[in-house]
Amino acid sequence: MSFLEYIKTKFRVVVVDTEFQSDVSNTYCTKALCAVYKDLSTGQTLKIWDYGQRNMAQHHFDFEKTMFVCHYANAEVGYFLNMLMGRPPYVFDCWTELAKLYKGRWPELSLLAAARAYEFPHPTSKEEKEYFRDMCIKQNTWTENEREKILNYCEKDVLMSEHVFYGLLQDLEKTCGNDYETLLEQALERGQSMACVASVLKNGMPVDVKQMKTFNDYWPLVKDSVIQELNQSLGLWDEKSKFSHQKFEQLVRKLDLITEWPKTPKGKLKTNGDTFDIFKETYPDIKAVSKVFDLSNQTKLTEFNVSEDNRYRPNGGFKMFGTTTGRCNPSTKWIFGNSKWARNFLRPSYGNVLAYLDYKSEEPFIAAQLSGDENLLEAYNSGDIYLHTAKLAGAIPEDATKQSHPEQRKIFKVIVLASNYGMGSRSMAKSLKQYGITQSEAAGLLKKYKEIYSKYFEWNEQHSNHAQMFGVISTPNGWDRRFPKDKFINPRSVINFPIQATAADVLRNALIRLCNSNIKVCAMIHDAFLIECPIPEHRDMIRTAKQCMIDAARHIVGGEIQVDAELHRGNFKQEPQDQKIFDLIFNEIDKFKNIKHRQEVTLKVDRGIYV
Repeated sequence: MSFLEYIKTKFRVVVVDTEFQSDVSNTYCTKALCAVYKDLSTGQTLKIWDYGQRNMAQHHFDFEKTMFVCHYANAEVGYFLNMLMGRPPYVFDCWTELAKLYKGRWPELSLLAAARAYEFPHPTSKEEKEYFRDMCIKQNTWTENEREKILNYCEKDVLMSEHVFYGLLQDLEKTCGNDYETLLEQALERGQSMACVASVLKNGMPVDVKQMKTFNDYWPLVKDSVIQELNQSLGLWDEKSKFSHQKFEQLVRKLDLITEWPKTPKGKLKTNGDTFDIFKETYPDIKAVSKVFDLSNQTKLTEFNVSEDNRYRPNGGFKMFGTTTGRCNPSTKWIFGNSKWARNFLRPSYGNVLAYLDYKSEEPFIAAQLSGDENLLEAYNSGDIYLHTAKLAGAIPEDATKQSHPEQRKIFKVIVLASNYGMGSRSMAKSLKQYGITQSEAAGLLKKYKEIYSKYFEWNEQHSNHAQMFGVISTPNGWDRRFPKDKFINPRSVINFPIQATAADVLRNALIRLCNSNIKVCAMIHDAFLIECPIPEHRDMIRTAKQCMIDAARHIVGGEIQVDAELHRGNFKQEPQDQKIFDLIFNEIDKFKNIKHRQEVTLKVDRGIYV
């Protein structure tokens, strides 16, 4: 029995493709045009023009018995949701399975690229696809002839998807073996997670539209005054808000970082985000400079596309499986990828609250569970892995607290986070330099850390060696990273894969559980969720949501992970440093408005309008 034959014993298999118009963020269906289905059991093709018809909530196939095959399921499920058909429980997404096998090895995973790779005869050309996409997106009325052409174009996408599906099943069987039950179960979970993303995109995030408009209108007028205010303690910008590289170099020298700080080809100190990220968590002055730099580069919230329903989505969607580890990968310019002060624009809709649910220290927990390292699990369960590690290393007494030994805790926080990403003592010493720790001392601390959690590091090394020998590394839920044959694999490129990719498995499983529990998920943020709940039910819903997240972690890796809940009844509030920036911006806007108002009143008095 082949994989395809096995699937047909479980489901009616239907390939589907849809055409529709999207919101301004290009993420969810706002106007459904047409759908084409092909039943692989009967060979029958069903072509349906939905726009302008009374086809809402019509199910052409039994959702409980049908497995829908599509390429990037967000689109098709978004179409179903728009047509009030609901979210299908069984989705096989060819895109996710291609990503499992070929991400990083194929230059692209689009339907056209896959069709060419699997030698589909006469695939649609890019020009043809652009022509029909323009016809669908830019028009609001279509002649009968145009409708027929669009349906035929959609049908060709179905035929290409069918061809890719057959080839993909053979590749999965050849590459991953013939445990069809496991292969199908894992594929359907990935497909269902994509379907749930469509629900999240339909929900959108509630934002303070009026406040965002105020920011966009006034930011160019108050930007310099905000920068000058924040610059008072730094002195790195002149009176025209121009940055001084010379003064910045003096600051870096003062912090004794000049030998470690990366430079441009012309010899200037780098001032990009990646460079600031290396030092800002351990050097408050660098963190302050980074925040002002973010503001100086901010023009307006153009990247925050508020949709027609006054809710916000990241441009291009959440991009589930966007990284090699399978993590969501929205644009870095979305509201949770931007500076933290911008999150203050989030605001629950009337009668609701927002809850930010965050896995607490998820990566150490997963590392402990996968490796079976009792010391690491004990450290996680202590509630403060950094302080507990310092105690195990003998650096602080057993009765030490976060308040009594803050510096030692910070030192071991750097060690824990850096070593888990494969950083060596040389790189680690850069972050520990402010604590007076030399490179040789950093090497000693790192050696001690690896001795404490030796079981984890031995397990991690085994997985790294396996990846280098066999060219593949996998998660418990079957997400793979496969490497090109006969090419060197850098051990550092795989050292954190098991943890990051398993964390992505956990998040996807939690997303499915949340959606199945009718929790309104508005966003996925690395290892957290943003949900919106009606005020009368919010306590019960948050309790249910936290349990979904706990159950997901238990299902994927075993054990119970802690989940923190942060409640917002009005606009988001941030940590004092980030809240200070947001408040400063709007204080300057209020000052500008008052000055402008007084000028207008004075002008009217001068003209005799006011007596």
